[in-house]
Amino acid sequence: MATQAELVGDLKALRKGRGLFRADVADRVGHTLRELCGVTERDDPGEVRYRIGRRVARLAADLPDDLRVAVLAAFGMLPAARHPLYQDRVGWLADHIDREPRTARRRIDEGIHQLAQLACTPLRAGVHPRSGWHTAETRVIAMLDRAVPEVLEHHRVVAAQEVTELDLPVPPGRDVAVAYGGTLRAGKLTLATPLRAGEAHEFALRTRLPVRPRQLVHVPGRRCDFLELRVRFDRGRQPRQVSRLPGDAAPVPVDGAGEVRLTFADLSRGFTYGARWD
Repeated sequence: MATQAELVGDLKALRKGRGLFRADVADRVGHTLRELCGVTERDDPGEVRYRIGRRVARLAADLPDDLRVAVLAAFGMLPAARHPLYQDRVGWLADHIDREPRTARRRIDEGIHQLAQLACTPLRAGVHPRSGWHTAETRVIAMLDRAVPEVLEHHRVVAAQEVTELDLPVPPGRDVAVAYGGTLRAGKLTLATPLRAGEAHEFALRTRLPVRPRQLVHVPGRRCDFLELRVRFDRGRQPRQVSRLPGDAAPVPVDGAGEVRLTFADLSRGFTYGARWD
């Protein structure tokens, strides 16, 4: 994991001009910030903006309210402060807190430093040096509208050190195949080429289900930044109710296409996330 000072430098460079909304954002993101957010050279500006914005917003949620507002304003992430120049966003913040612009700048600097501290703590970094990699994003869809139900899993992982294979606990008896991204043998996904520290890799798995399930769950065994679950039901077998896991009293609506979609962020290891229906 890169140092706090390097991350502070990358964040201060990004706040210039239109901040996160500059057209050349993909060219303006430093290596340390790329590593933190799981950005790769293949990502287009929209993807880069989405990944960085999501990560910064999550970290900023743990800042004091005044520093959170200062940081989000600095990057143009607050609609009211989405001005084309950094100095204009500083001016907006100064008016917002009823202070001089130099005080607003100090608030922004303090917020960026604390943001970097949060990002670089072992707990927030979430990767033990020997664990090798973490999941930046997992998207799962259960297709129950076909003769043999299937589940597709798309994973995006980021290496913390050189990685040649990924441990994937596959339940015994499951019909699991790799759609792309490696070779699966005995619960390990062997990569075509090794990943270096900071590099991202995507792969997908397909599982054929022997029976129609009553739930779709995911239990992360290591750090997972984002999870999206989708279930596509047979239009002739719509469930009476879909519930979110962990428990939520409000039912999850099924849309006009017979689908439900759930998202989770900053997942806790060993906890169950998903949906149950009847």
